[in-house]
Amino acid sequence: MKYPQKIFLIGMPGSGKSTLGKELAEKLGRNFFDLDAEIERMAGWVIPDIFAQVGEDYFRELENSVLLMLIRLNEPAVIATGGGAPCFYDNIDQMNLAGSTIFLDTPMDVLIERVKQEKSSRPLVNQMEDESLAQDMEALYKKRLPQYEKASFTTNSNLQDIIQYFESI
Repeated sequence: MKYPQKIFLIGMPGSGKSTLGKELAEKLGRNFFDLDAEIERMAGWVIPDIFAQVGEDYFRELENSVLLMLIRLNEPAVIATGGGAPCFYDNIDQMNLAGSTIFLDTPMDVLIERVKQEKSSRPLVNQMEDESLAQDMEALYKKRLPQYEKASFTTNSNLQDIIQYFESI
């Protein structure tokens, strides 16, 4: 069975893209890239500081540039994107052209529990009040869902589902 050149994991903050991406890359013997980590490495700033100092628009431009650079790398890779990456510019279309996109459609209660634990490192989530976190996350999910649904495959963050998907195509 032949896996696509690039496999992109997309989904909400806290969906497990980085964790699952590392496992999938290891299982397939590929390099793993975390888009947010690559942005931080290249910018020399952590993402909350990028948002605070120069704003979300600049961050999205940077995110797009780094994503396109990873797409152009001539090596098979698993790439975990940031939650908003598929929703700006034509990023989801570029990812679909370069390989397969996997939407990790993690249950909302799991997402909320995970992002609560790391709220300060997530700029958009950090702006949400604790009392309204569930409603705000649900609203963000509904806003992003049309882009997420353009993925090649959807799973509830199960590595075995992803492997089975690739074995069936």
